[in-house]
Amino acid sequence: MDETPPATGVTLYRPTIVGLLYLLNIFLGFSVFVGVVLAYIWRGEPETQDWEKTHYTYLIRTFWVGLVLVLGTFVLFFASVFGVALNAEAGGGEPHAAGFVAGMFGWIAVWMLAAIWFCARTILSLVKAGKRQPMPNPGTWLF
Repeated sequence: MDETPPATGVTLYRPTIVGLLYLLNIFLGFSVFVGVVLAYIWRGEPETQDWEKTHYTYLIRTFWVGLVLVLGTFVLFFASVFGVALNAEAGGGEPHAAGFVAGMFGWIAVWMLAAIWFCARTILSLVKAGKRQPMPNPGTWLF
């Protein structure tokens, strides 16, 4: 039996719960892990509808690509900090402030773009899940 979604109000379908856990991660820092575990579990259940499976695939992919981006930002951060320090040590002088500032701004820019990408993908899934619509291309890296 397939019911039509309500015209108003918020309905907490299971993909919506996963998406909210993803967004809550901005404040808590760990809820995304609960969300991705739930997505894996719920995607494999026999009563999961096809439209829900597309959301789980989309959100699982969002988690893994987001994790790679976050790890990449940490590598960029440490490379800028230690690269400038090692360069100064090898040169026998003071660290170059311009290199450090450029590295830090690069790190912040990449981190901000990754955060915007993560939030945009999660919000798009929330909007579609509220209407019980499948994600059009759940395997995409973009939107």
